[in-house]
Amino acid sequence: MATKNPSLRSTLRKYGENTSAHGIPRAVTTKSFVRRLFWTCLFLASLSYFLYQAQTLVYKYIKYPVTTDVTIQWSALQFPAVTICNANPLRYRQLVRLGSAEFENAGFIPKPANPPQNGSAPSTTQAPTTLANDDDYDYDAFHGDFETINSFTGLLVQLNDSMKQSLGHQARDLIQECQFDGRPCSFRNFTLFTDSTYGNCFTFNKEEFIPGRSPHSVTSAGPSHGLSLILYIEQEEYIPRIAEKAGVRVVIHSNEVFPFPEAEGFDAPPGSLTSAGLRLTHISRLGGKYGDCTDGAGHELLYPGGYTQQNCIATCHQDHMINICGCADISYMLPQGATYCNFSTSVATCEEGVKRRIATANLTCACPASCSDRVFRKSIGLAEWPADSYLPTVLSKLRTKSRGPGTGILGDSDEFKRNLLKVNIYYEALNFERITESPGYEVENLLGDIGGQLGLWVGMSCLSAMEIMEVLVDIVIILCKKMSGRGRPTSPNVVDVAGTDRNDTYNAHTAAIRVTEKM
Repeated sequence: MATKNPSLRSTLRKYGENTSAHGIPRAVTTKSFVRRLFWTCLFLASLSYFLYQAQTLVYKYIKYPVTTDVTIQWSALQFPAVTICNANPLRYRQLVRLGSAEFENAGFIPKPANPPQNGSAPSTTQAPTTLANDDDYDYDAFHGDFETINSFTGLLVQLNDSMKQSLGHQARDLIQECQFDGRPCSFRNFTLFTDSTYGNCFTFNKEEFIPGRSPHSVTSAGPSHGLSLILYIEQEEYIPRIAEKAGVRVVIHSNEVFPFPEAEGFDAPPGSLTSAGLRLTHISRLGGKYGDCTDGAGHELLYPGGYTQQNCIATCHQDHMINICGCADISYMLPQGATYCNFSTSVATCEEGVKRRIATANLTCACPASCSDRVFRKSIGLAEWPADSYLPTVLSKLRTKSRGPGTGILGDSDEFKRNLLKVNIYYEALNFERITESPGYEVENLLGDIGGQLGLWVGMSCLSAMEIMEVLVDIVIILCKKMSGRGRPTSPNVVDVAGTDRNDTYNAHTAAIRVTEKM
């Protein structure tokens, strides 16, 4: 007898009758048309809802959500880097002695015909701006103080590095006493860099200060185990038109990164003890497909040190300034081959336009967060210093120091409080907060959820899915045979008689019939 290759319909029917999936056999084998229609509709509805749920789960997976874990840990803590800057960028008497024509013409120092008397800063007067009423105020014009500061900064950045450092306040004068974790330190434990706003700044516990040696750590909390400084700000050296505040600027930052005093610091006034109690938070972000963070690789930064968003933003801003305005912003470091802008209304307007376009994403700055951050939360406190009963002790200590303030300062309590201050920086506790990101939805979660939805709505398991794979393979084979022409019925009892004549074919066929009849 001739045998037929399985057809597409019979293959599907066979699958429907024998599959372990729920609902399909009922829709195929039941005799009632109404029931068959009911089970078919029910299966299709369940399958549709499962596909909707599966699509939602896949979409959730490709968003790569993260889970944030917060833990409190305790250990010895690496002490942060501490940067201090005098609020006054250059020493007035040194600037007068320099005799710079640019600073003289701008009115920051007197011309040689009117030298300062007894080394004191002359009083300068500036006509106040008078406004008839608010309607006469030009909101597009720059304030006089803003123009003065920018004019001075523009002159400051034109000085070479050695000149800026020699004209600025010196570490040996500023840092009168240093104590860390109960042990003495000195101005020699600080590294110098020059800031465009604050002049000479000094950093304690910088990572690369001692090659091959790690930054200092502390094993106890409290003011006695932190950094304690007595600072002398030399108010007699303040430039009259520039220094509107007295004291120091303090920045607390990670040991390997560059500080930005203008953006990140806080002020410590004279005549006071400023305490900064620290709490450490360590943040670890996943990055890659799970978020937009970087370890700094591929970022060319304007300032030395590790990657920070502030460093990246400063680099990006300076690049856009050079490309659009043709000169570099005086607030940031000068890139190689560029020149600083001269302060003018047109340059200031161009700079404002660059900042506005960056803020509105019209100009791109690819500056994601760092994948690993150490954040220091500060609790700032102020107290009058020194106490009346402690004043003789402080005076005695400072008088014995070769670099101590002049006897005139130490002998006058008012001058003492105008020029001296103390800063304490310490950990409030050695327990710190660790914030860690981990994948919130991984492949095994996706497979588990899809399997649950598949079993709930369609009644299928993994083996049921393999049955579908098997029937799909069968369907492909059937279609391939039909397309290749090999799907015709064949008989194993028929002998190929191609090449014989018609009589031979007839005789062979008759013989085959007789054999069949005898059987």
